[in-house]
Amino acid sequence: MIRGAKDAGEETLVPEKEHTLYGGIYERIRHPQALGEAWVALVVALLLNSPFLVLFSFVWFPMFYWISLVEERDLVMRYGQAYIDYRERTGMFIPKRKPMNSE
Repeated sequence: MIRGAKDAGEETLVPEKEHTLYGGIYERIRHPQALGEAWVALVVALLLNSPFLVLFSFVWFPMFYWISLVEERDLVMRYGQAYIDYRERTGMFIPKRKPMNSE
């Protein structure tokens, strides 16, 4: 989460109109901040030693997945083919393996 915010810079809070795709961790996965944030509720629940909050924290995993899907739809509408190409070469939450070159 922190690495994603660092690589996105000021656009973490306010996206720019003349946006370009990020570098850093964004060259491997598309949603590093959502991936990190999804675990925060579980970690806090474990630190507070609360069984109820541990169970409740699992609600956030599908929520962050859904939020990421909605964001992807928005980014395709906003950036078109450039984002579609980016989406094909990077994983949503897990880095894609590079194809093996057959010789």
